[in-house]
Amino acid sequence: MRFLFETYKNHHNEGIEAHKKGDYPKARMHYLMAAKYLCSLAEETDAEFKQERLKKAQRLIDIAKELEGKRAAKPATDKHGLKPQLKTVDEEVETKADKWIVTNPPKTSFNDVAGLDDVKKVIQLRVIYPLQHPEVTQKFKKRAGGGVLLYGPPGTGKTMIARAIACELDATFMSVKCSDIMSKWVGSAEKNVCELFSAAKKYPRCVIFMDETEAIVAKRGGDSTVMNRVIPEFLAQVDGLEKRENMLLLLGATNRPWDMDEAALRPGRFDELIFVPLPDVKARLKMVEANFKDVPKAEDMNIDILAERLEGFSGADIKGFTEAVTDLPYQRQIDTGDEQIVTAEDIEKALQKARPSVDAKMLARYEIYRQTRSGG
Repeated sequence: MRFLFETYKNHHNEGIEAHKKGDYPKARMHYLMAAKYLCSLAEETDAEFKQERLKKAQRLIDIAKELEGKRAAKPATDKHGLKPQLKTVDEEVETKADKWIVTNPPKTSFNDVAGLDDVKKVIQLRVIYPLQHPEVTQKFKKRAGGGVLLYGPPGTGKTMIARAIACELDATFMSVKCSDIMSKWVGSAEKNVCELFSAAKKYPRCVIFMDETEAIVAKRGGDSTVMNRVIPEFLAQVDGLEKRENMLLLLGATNRPWDMDEAALRPGRFDELIFVPLPDVKARLKMVEANFKDVPKAEDMNIDILAERLEGFSGADIKGFTEAVTDLPYQRQIDTGDEQIVTAEDIEKALQKARPSVDAKMLARYEIYRQTRSGG
């Protein structure tokens, strides 16, 4: 395998150099040879890399076809007289997928996530400790990286947890929405999946966060030809995540885990499922305090009682409730020009209209799913 890889790399580099110099026949020959050895290398490697290497080989063949019949010529120069810099196949893939990288690294720590102590503990044991304590991890045969699926009602902070994990690990954070991946054009969606995981490999530590995961790996068997192509590509990319040379953590978030293809939930893929519940009273108190921080309010406003009365509300619901409360004094001050504060009456008026977005029927379905996955 070493011989195949070194021979491929030599031909690949020779092709690039010849291309830069305008020696197209020589470049074409080296590209084709590089593709040949890369195909041979693909046959000798695990399925994890085979498909990706075959695609790179096809790209080299396509470049060679573009050069067919072109005579040797001096490379063109730009307006400054500089020669254009050609990119390798690897660099092309990396550049295309840079659109998913969050340029401002997450600053959210676990301390910023209200409540969810049980969830944090599981994540620390399965994700963070293996990377922070590699020797102990090796001693007890734990693994680092892999796939983790966060599921639960909407508005419970799954995205915030993902950002906190990336911050705790000091890792490159790639945030992906299903709309970034899916495409109606044949071949585009699966190509996006391949480019995403290929780009993630160049970072020592990388967290890929995929929101609305059920939209990307929905259950197969329907009429969607796109989905029937994308899911096999996705599964091929995520197989054996923990065996990669770099640390790659795949974090999924979904409100509808029962809509996901079962193949994505097998060991080696999303093999750690973590339920993110509605906030308890302690977490709700922290959220209420944070939302009303620096907002002028009456001294008799009891935050503790308010947190208790918001039982069943998600973090998003509590934020929306705060907006409804502060709308009242805000409007009064604009109308009268007099200084206003949040009063107990404002709280009561907002509570009369406030309704949690998650109902008992939805919570019951999550409980059934949890019992099914845990076996009891």
